[in-house]
Amino acid sequence: MNTYYKEWLDSGAAWMKAYRKQVLRKYICFILPAVIVFLAAIAAGATAVNDGSAEDIAGSAFAGALMGGVLCCVFLLCLLPGLSPQRMRRNINCTVKLLQMGETEKEQLGSEMLEAQKNPDRVLDYQVIGPNSKKTPARFLLSHGYACLWGGYPLVILVRLSDVAEIRAEKERKTAVTHGAKTNTYHSFHLHTIIFYYKNSEQNGDNGMGFFDKTIRDKVFEMLQKQCVGAIIPLKRDSADQ
Repeated sequence: MNTYYKEWLDSGAAWMKAYRKQVLRKYICFILPAVIVFLAAIAAGATAVNDGSAEDIAGSAFAGALMGGVLCCVFLLCLLPGLSPQRMRRNINCTVKLLQMGETEKEQLGSEMLEAQKNPDRVLDYQVIGPNSKKTPARFLLSHGYACLWGGYPLVILVRLSDVAEIRAEKERKTAVTHGAKTNTYHSFHLHTIIFYYKNSEQNGDNGMGFFDKTIRDKVFEMLQKQCVGAIIPLKRDSADQ
């Protein structure tokens, strides 16, 4: 039996599946051939420098190409489970479970989110560009009663707006690590956030959405500002946040 909630789950799975196809196409058409050619050339060149015969050079090139293919396949096998449509379904279900929704509210959520996806004013698709993130897709959805972010960390963030007392735009100083073969590189950056403060809560920040790009954060904040007038703390335009 199809329900609004199931349809929304299916749309999330389809969104993740489209990204997985994009990743596979990129690796199969560009990265895999490049790695194979590069390692084959390195292996053949090393054999040639050591005065190997033509047969030895060809054998080394084949071995290098085979190694490149194996390395790429291993990498894809590690990568693909994280891009599984089923993982997207599980993450959506987990966020809904955290909000302790009954079947009626789940149907309301599904109905609102499906409608939001059809309205350009209520959906924002963008690419995550920042430390350890290479143009991965993300989507912000805003319905009458809920705000949802796909593609961030964690993968799915869902907020019931009726629970929210205040919404603030803030900024945090973060450090990211890029692991190299011999050394690690540390990057300092600002993470631009939207923090949701819940009613009757003593926590400083109950839920949040993080953005590397301040422009994207501001667009999301403005969407929320139009919807949640009473809860929004006006966005500061000080020089430190530029």
